[in-house]
Amino acid sequence: MPTKDDWIAAGLDALAEGGEGAIRVDRLAAQLGVTKGSFHHHFRGAAALRAEVLESFRQSREELAKDIGRGVDDMSADEALEYLATLIARVPDDRLDRAVRSWALVDEQARAAQDDIDAQQLAALEAIWRRIVPGEHARTAALIPFLALVGASATTAVDREDIEAVLRMLAQEAHHVPNIIARL
Repeated sequence: MPTKDDWIAAGLDALAEGGEGAIRVDRLAAQLGVTKGSFHHHFRGAAALRAEVLESFRQSREELAKDIGRGVDDMSADEALEYLATLIARVPDDRLDRAVRSWALVDEQARAAQDDIDAQQLAALEAIWRRIVPGEHARTAALIPFLALVGASATTAVDREDIEAVLRMLAQEAHHVPNIIARL
């Protein structure tokens, strides 16, 4: 019998594949090879499952933001610049981000979760940029990769390779940002 975590994982897969509307008990039960009865052992309805799926997504993105920010305060400017390039490998599944951003347009809980995630991810990027540029410019510098990722999550016209290529280009050019800011 699937565990609660199995149902949530299946819900996350469904969300990534088809959006919030794809988180359907009958489909997930079939995917898990069980009857809908086992679902009710863990959840009090489909809304409870969707809430758990959303919470799981939020927690995973918050953990990513915390992990990204860990150790940044001890980095030199050069180390922080190098660190920016390593973050490319940590870019999460854009299909899941796209699905949650879409869900957030029509659901208050999803919007609140997405707002929390965005704030934490932006704060993690700001912490890196504070090591590179004067503090008053860190947010603006952090918005560049952040908005590139948000934009990528809003379209199906780009794939993961495109996103990684943009982030690599930004990371390669990041060392110019302090000089650009000095001219402002």
